[in-house]
Amino acid sequence: MYKQLPGEIASTRLEELVTPTGKVFLQISLEPHDQWIHANWIGYPTHDNVAKGAITYLDWMKAKGCSAVLNDNRHLVGRWNQSLDWLEQHWVPYAVKAGLRYWAHLDTPGTFSAESADLLRARVRGKFEVQLFEDQAAAETWLKSKQTVRR
Repeated sequence: MYKQLPGEIASTRLEELVTPTGKVFLQISLEPHDQWIHANWIGYPTHDNVAKGAITYLDWMKAKGCSAVLNDNRHLVGRWNQSLDWLEQHWVPYAVKAGLRYWAHLDTPGTFSAESADLLRARVRGKFEVQLFEDQAAAETWLKSKQTVRR
């Protein structure tokens, strides 16, 4: 069953992905007034969870006609460096094909997850815009500014 996290705002929950032991590792939402997918990662990021979750939120992005993702790793514990090669070789091309143009990554500074995000940004190499944030409001402002440019 879904439990709202502290500080979480109301949005349209699309899907929750769970581990084989039944623990939620990703909550995927559509922000109600903005056209982006909010991917809220929770717990320890195994390679299988990263791969399944990253593809799933892109599928939702495409299905909902969005071109942006707020990738929230503030509730993640640990790095996901073990998935960087897969993300570069498989996820990035899939993201481009699905129409991803803007990827706002939200993380807690100084964490292993933030380090992994910085490494991924270097591997994206301009295929879509990537910005790293420590503050959700700043990430949302950036995404909104990109929507204004597109309209």
